[in-house]
Amino acid sequence: MMTRDERFQAVAALEELVAAACTATAQWVPGAEADLHTLAAAHLQTATALGVRPRRWLKLHASLRATLAAAMGTELGALVWLRRQEQRLIDGYMALEGSTALTAAERERLRRELVPAAFARFGRVDQWIMLREEQGVFA
Repeated sequence: MMTRDERFQAVAALEELVAAACTATAQWVPGAEADLHTLAAAHLQTATALGVRPRRWLKLHASLRATLAAAMGTELGALVWLRRQEQRLIDGYMALEGSTALTAAERERLRRELVPAAFARFGRVDQWIMLREEQGVFA
């Protein structure tokens, strides 16, 4: 069974991984580089606030995965891959939220701050995909 600190570190590590994924994906999505770097900064800020320790191998791993996703497809492939990473992060938060090891204050922070922010970041990536589909970028 994971301790409360280990649970937050696991989600913080996912935040760091998604930050690296956003940065890696930025090179494959013309016109959205600044937005993706801003999204990466938000993930990294959350990871740092949750107390993550730097894991440089995660950044390399995410870069390689994003490269593979882009090589196997297109800009759409990279964005869909990034959306999956955002979903994994949401799943991590939801698993943490259901933990009985959390204090009332921690659970409240998850519900009011961390989970809504994770959903908002997922929504941004999803919106980029939809906007590009509407513009015919993926046609």
